[in-house]
Amino acid sequence: MEFEDIISQYQDPVLIKQGGQKIVYRVIDPKYGNVALKIGSFSSDANLERIRREVMVLRDIDSIYFPKNYEFKVVPNRRFVILEEYIESIPLSGCFAKYQDVKAALELIKHIIIALNVLWEKRVVHRDVKPDNILIPSSDIPKIIDLGIARLLDLESLTRTAAMRGPCTPFYAAPEQLNNRKTEIDFRTDQFSVGIILMQLLSKGQHPFDPAYVGGDSIIQNIITGNWNKRILEELEPKALKPLIFRLLGPEPYERYRNPIDLIGDIIKILEGLP
Repeated sequence: MEFEDIISQYQDPVLIKQGGQKIVYRVIDPKYGNVALKIGSFSSDANLERIRREVMVLRDIDSIYFPKNYEFKVVPNRRFVILEEYIESIPLSGCFAKYQDVKAALELIKHIIIALNVLWEKRVVHRDVKPDNILIPSSDIPKIIDLGIARLLDLESLTRTAAMRGPCTPFYAAPEQLNNRKTEIDFRTDQFSVGIILMQLLSKGQHPFDPAYVGGDSIIQNIITGNWNKRILEELEPKALKPLIFRLLGPEPYERYRNPIDLIGDIIKILEGLP
C-alpha cells in the first residue's frame, strides 16, 4: 500500500519504523509541531476497530507514561492516519546495559508497573509489553507505546475464540495468551511480560525461557510449560527478589499479584533495603 500522498502533506518526514501494515515517520505538523505520523492500512472491520480502540484508550488517559494522541482519521483506500506526540528516546531493547544494576532495574520496573496500572484501572490489558514497546527518553521516565492489541475488558473481544493463539508477541506472552484462554486474560497477563523483562535486565539480556540456558524445544514451549532459568535467582541479591520474580512469572494468573498496589509495594520495599 502506497502512502506518498499522505506523507507529502507534512514537512521534513523522517522514517522511524516500518513493519507489517504500518509505517511511522517523524514529521512537522503546523498545529502540533514535531509529531509521530503513523500511517497504515486495514484489511477488515475488526482490524480497523482495534486501531480505533487504541486511539480511544490514549485519548482517555492523561499520563506522563503514555504518548498523547492528537488526531485519528480514516482515509481512502482502506487506510488510516494517526498523529501522536513524538518522543525523543531509545527503546529499552537498545539500552539493556543501562539497567543491569539491581537498583536501576527495579526503579525502571516500578515505573513500568505504575504506568501499566493507569491502564489496568480502566480495565485495559496492554497484551504486548516488551522492550521494543518501552521507550526511554533522557528523563529516564519510560513511555509505554503500541496499544494496537490492547484488550478492553468491558468491550467485546475481537479475537476468534477458536483461534489457537491470541494476539501477542510470543516471546513476551503469558501462557494464557499463547493458549488463547480469553476469559483468563486480565492485568495479571501483563505482569508476566514484566517478569520476563525484569529477568532480562538482571541477566545481561538473557531471556529466562531461552532453550540455550534451560533446554526444551523453544521459548514458546518453555513459557507454556513453566521451564525458565531459576538458577540466576540464586546469584541475585537481595533474596527478596526471588519471591517477587516467582510471582510475576507464575504460570497461572492466580499465582501472580491480585492487587497491583501490593506489587508496587513489594518493589518499593526491596528498593528501600538496597544500599
